[in-house]
Amino acid sequence: MTVEFGASRSKRFRKAVEEAQSGAGECGELAPGSYRVRFVLCSDGRVYMSLARLLQRVRNWRATEVYEGDRLVSSYHAREMAWCAAFYLSSFGACRERFAFGVLPRCGLCPLFDSERAIRAGIREEPPSGQRLQAFSSRNAFERLPEPDFSRVTDLDFLFNPDLLRQLNGKIPDWMDLSPLVPDSPPDEWPEPPADQPSS
Repeated sequence: MTVEFGASRSKRFRKAVEEAQSGAGECGELAPGSYRVRFVLCSDGRVYMSLARLLQRVRNWRATEVYEGDRLVSSYHAREMAWCAAFYLSSFGACRERFAFGVLPRCGLCPLFDSERAIRAGIREEPPSGQRLQAFSSRNAFERLPEPDFSRVTDLDFLFNPDLLRQLNGKIPDWMDLSPLVPDSPPDEWPEPPADQPSS
């Protein structure tokens, strides 16, 4: 990941240059007052911490750009990814994101992201502890609604969601049950068309 920043009149510019030169990235001067810092993201939490600290200082400057390879990416998402990865690597040595709120945009930039683990983490028998239960309430009682079963796909819109397919690299995992989408045989009786539609 590459961060380019500079020529800023900010009072914090000197500190940002010091951070870039002393951090885990390879820092070079593009032009007087403009810098490029390259980070090789691996499994070393110090590299992510250095990236996060630099982006914390420079991400709001107009001249700041963040690249993943040749692709321009959000400096905000890059910073969030770096803080997240630094925390998990220093605490556990690997990503332990629970994906309680789905796959976040920062995960798309992270080399530690495992799409299959993310999908499996979304399939729970019980909600994670401390999370609010989804419940139907009547006047005097509450009834817990059943959790959806994500291994049984019944909606083509969900299955062919471009974001989901991108995370799965265009491949549908074997453990997903697609049988509700493809019946074994045609139905015995076809439903009647709506009154405003001509029958064939």
